[in-house]
Amino acid sequence: MFFDIDDTFTLNGRVRSTAFAALEAWQASGRLAVAVTGRPAGWCDHFARMWPIHSVIGENGAFWFSYQPDQKRLDRVFLSDTPPGEALRARLSEVERSILAQFPAVKIASDQAYRLYDLAIDFAEDVVPPLSLLKADRIADQMRAMGMTAKVSSIHVNGWFGEHDKYRACVEWLDRVLGQTEQQGHGLSVYVGDSLNDEPMFARFPWSVGVANVQPFLSQMTDPPAFVTPGEGADGFCELVEHLLRVGP
Repeated sequence: MFFDIDDTFTLNGRVRSTAFAALEAWQASGRLAVAVTGRPAGWCDHFARMWPIHSVIGENGAFWFSYQPDQKRLDRVFLSDTPPGEALRARLSEVERSILAQFPAVKIASDQAYRLYDLAIDFAEDVVPPLSLLKADRIADQMRAMGMTAKVSSIHVNGWFGEHDKYRACVEWLDRVLGQTEQQGHGLSVYVGDSLNDEPMFARFPWSVGVANVQPFLSQMTDPPAFVTPGEGADGFCELVEHLLRVGP
């Protein structure tokens, strides 16, 4: 199971005990869980070490981390073709200044300090009142005009330099970790998400699921999820896991 975190695994910005218990039950069944998130490397280190998951794909596909508890080792696999460091930070800062000048109501995401590869613009996490999706799309367009790849999530607009993305990272993970081709992986996997930046996953995974709060985005999607849960966020995540554990192989 590949799963988004914000507003898919969480509800109203918080991790619920029920969702964490569902994730533990999934792991106990012998199945693998991989978080797929736009959250930063610093947070992903914690997720990989502390959560009942096999791996976490972070910063929209720039890398994945996997913790090996028996060896007490965190494996880090970097996929971006743009190396982190001072040169990249200077390029990100240039875009940041441009975005803040044109869109003064937004903020730099509070987790930006823990990122290696991307720039996250907050339009709905700590911004009160949250800005519209139309405004978020305009921010994404400005990022693209400056040479970035840009995706809109339920809370942030993320921009990065390079060709990596969530789906490509999932395909790489399936190949390197499970030895599965892209098509084989499709038959083995389910993806669950909640927003526009999950659409590439919805388009390619036949077993794609949106939690109920994906519904406001459906009219903007060419490739919506195959299924939608009754519950929002963590509630929908729990419904999906409980269903798959009950009826799945």
